[in-house]
Amino acid sequence: INITNNGTIKGKGGNGGGGGSAVYNSIPAGSGGNGGTGGPAFRGQFACTVTNNGSVYGGGAGGGGGGSTWGAGVKVGQEVANGGGGGGGGAGVTSSSGGAGGTASGANPSNTPGSAGSAGSATAGGAGGAPGGETPGAGPGGAGGGLGSNGSAGADGTPPIFSPSSAGTGGTGGTRGFYQVGSTFINSGSGIGGTVGGRSA
Repeated sequence: INITNNGTIKGKGGNGGGGGSAVYNSIPAGSGGNGGTGGPAFRGQFACTVTNNGSVYGGGAGGGGGGSTWGAGVKVGQEVANGGGGGGGGAGVTSSSGGAGGTASGANPSNTPGSAGSAGSATAGGAGGAPGGETPGAGPGGAGGGLGSNGSAGADGTPPIFSPSSAGTGGTGGTRGFYQVGSTFINSGSGIGGTVGGRSA
């Protein structure tokens, strides 16, 4: 089997992690979800010769969601709960989803959800979503990875200075996809040469 690539072969981008959700007086505050793993680009299952005149990339991984936060105000009636931002989707052949923003509830009077992360495109990872409320506070989502790249972690939340309060951690960025799987079948075991990005197995 002889294969010649004159274009770009790429895996699916990983989805972004959801932002952490805050429920006032619930300890700990919600943490962000982890970003999804990027998909594989090329799989060898039989002996084959691959001439790579273009590029081969594993899918970019999703970004982690940001941590949420809640806390009491300086006086009664100034409670806050803020959701974390969603992680951005990774770059890839199929559009990946940005993570949902975290919700916020139970505080009097301020409950502000986080914003969703942006979807990844065929060439670039999506941006992480903004956190709800004022900063410092809940964490923004991490950016999705570009082609063959890991996603960025979501930021931890920062608790308000007045007690009681709590903050969640950001989710980890996802792991980049494989540009090749089954390398022992490809080019007599040497694998795909030329311009590549991602992991190899």
